[in-house]
Amino acid sequence: MIKNALLSLKKNIGKTILLFVIIVVITNLVIAGLSIQSATKKSMDQIRSSLGNDVTLSVDFRNMMKNRKPSEAVSNETSLTTTMADSLKDLKYVKNYNYQISTSANSNSISAVETASDNSNNQPEQASNQVDFTISANTTMKYLDSFTNNNYKLTKGRLLTTKDQNTNNCVIETNLASDNDLSVGDTFTITTTVNDETITQELTIVGIYEIQSTNEIGSAHFNNPVNTIYTDLSIGQTLTGSSENITSAIYYLDDPENAEAFVELAKKKSDIDFDTFSLDANNRLYQQNASSLESMQSFAKMFVWIVVIAGSAILCLILALTIRNRYYEIGVLLSLGQSKVKIIAQQLIEVGLIAVVAFVISLGTGQLTSHYMGNMLESSSSSNVMQMGQKGDQPNDNQNQSDSNQQKNNTQTKENFLGNMIQGPSNQELDVSITGENVIQLAGVTATICIVSIAVPAAYVLRLTPRQILSRKEG
Repeated sequence: MIKNALLSLKKNIGKTILLFVIIVVITNLVIAGLSIQSATKKSMDQIRSSLGNDVTLSVDFRNMMKNRKPSEAVSNETSLTTTMADSLKDLKYVKNYNYQISTSANSNSISAVETASDNSNNQPEQASNQVDFTISANTTMKYLDSFTNNNYKLTKGRLLTTKDQNTNNCVIETNLASDNDLSVGDTFTITTTVNDETITQELTIVGIYEIQSTNEIGSAHFNNPVNTIYTDLSIGQTLTGSSENITSAIYYLDDPENAEAFVELAKKKSDIDFDTFSLDANNRLYQQNASSLESMQSFAKMFVWIVVIAGSAILCLILALTIRNRYYEIGVLLSLGQSKVKIIAQQLIEVGLIAVVAFVISLGTGQLTSHYMGNMLESSSSSNVMQMGQKGDQPNDNQNQSDSNQQKNNTQTKENFLGNMIQGPSNQELDVSITGENVIQLAGVTATICIVSIAVPAAYVLRLTPRQILSRKEG
């Protein structure tokens, strides 16, 4: 059969070339669609692991403003407590958490890093009343966005962890340390006033960090991130005069996709008044960009199906016309006692030999097709991705300026990450390289197309008897 198949291919060289070209085109398009599917899935996994797995519990001042009566003052006594926050930390989906207090302080022993705006004479009275430092008190610094996203980099010592609970340890910025000739192990004091009482707190430096990327350098005094001092949560409680109140509680989930489920579960399982407090799922950027990639993935899947169906139909038509021209040959073979299975098998071998060569070639040319299609899809979606990224996480109204700085930096990092991933050749491209799984899938699809394209026309012809076939005029 193989010998007869080779002779047939050689004899009908025009048909052979036509089939070869069609199968090469089909396999190239299929491998492109499959590789784009794999690339979008990989990109979604990267986004999932990098973005939006945190949910923030805080006072919802926007909702309070919305619900207040005209001219009614907003209560300053509404506070988030550790008891409220604790009611959510052990719920399903929560991997880790961090309680945060944001406050401010002055110091008589060290000086804040000054900026150009500090030297301005436009608002001298405001400047004279301005505090020097932002205090960011946390349960742990391990999950802070500025550090996990490498906007801030630890240069000396260590970050604070849960082991620093109830200690006076702190972490400061390298410029603040340099200006005051401070290093790891040194101590200094900060002061604040609570209920007309001056509170003095000594701090010991255990780590020094350097700001790698931020948009906020240049703002005055405590708004300047170089004047942010990180401490344990207990220090924040001391400086605010409350052992219960916190600014926010951040819950880090096992998967960004579970954010909405966690919010719903929290509302069912806790007694927290969610007209006063809000759970802000910072997964909007993930959802927006995942949606874009899901659309690309759906398009690639639909594209593969269209190519398979259209390719099978075209091959069926060509082979049907070819078999019509071989009526006499088939009729003679059947008359000589050759089985219909062997006749179909020979047809399948002929197409299979062409498909094997086309398959091998498509493994090389398919990579080029994949990159071309990938770049085309990227260029059509990148502008939408960046626009959605700019509509991403916005700071809560109840967060102080330091928290806003961190969230803006985090948003900028997310946008840059997505921009680099989705943008064109000069940046990191969508990885449309052909994987081993793609090769196996392509082999299966190619084999299916060949079998279907042979079986359909062959079944039509071979249902006839040898007499009926021979009675038909060849050609």
